[in-house]
Amino acid sequence: MKNLKNYLLRGTPSLLLPIGAGFVMASSSDIRAALGMGFAVLVVTLLSSLVVCLIKKFTPEKFHLPIHVLIVTGFVSLVDMLMQAYVPNVVTMLGVHLAALAVSAVPYRETIEVAEVSGMKKTVVSALITGLFFTLIMVACALIREVLGNGSFFGLEIGFLANYKISALAGAFGGYLVLAIVLAIIRAIGEKFVDKEDN
Repeated sequence: MKNLKNYLLRGTPSLLLPIGAGFVMASSSDIRAALGMGFAVLVVTLLSSLVVCLIKKFTPEKFHLPIHVLIVTGFVSLVDMLMQAYVPNVVTMLGVHLAALAVSAVPYRETIEVAEVSGMKKTVVSALITGLFFTLIMVACALIREVLGNGSFFGLEIGFLANYKISALAGAFGGYLVLAIVLAIIRAIGEKFVDKEDN
């Protein structure tokens, strides 16, 4: 379990920036959108990893990649339909980015690097931590961008911030800037935590 914790703390922040930055940036201008995408990432990653872990012994190695694609795409479609039914406004906010989760490297990283080579317990723990970590990053970015960039919270305007909005934070540049700052802080905290455990 210690090795898994170290792997996640060392690997997740640096890997999320290149493989998940687009999703974070596109989904972090509003906290509702961030929570919606976080839910989708968590559910798709967890269920895809579970299925891959269960069937890996019964599938030829050369078919693993196409099988992973089918599994992830299937769960993305399922989550999309559920969200369309219960939170259509959030789906509208996410636009094509929810469907694009089917080709995101985030769930594939879990299925290939963890589920294919690990037992059920480690697979579940890793998928949950990765999904929750991804959600945490998006919500943290959304909190900064929506409050300071749009002057609102959960879509409700904050009156005293109306004249003090930093409009640049609501755009693409602001999204990447806030993401970089949040990841740098999390990475620094994670490395201090790991160093203490190593000592």
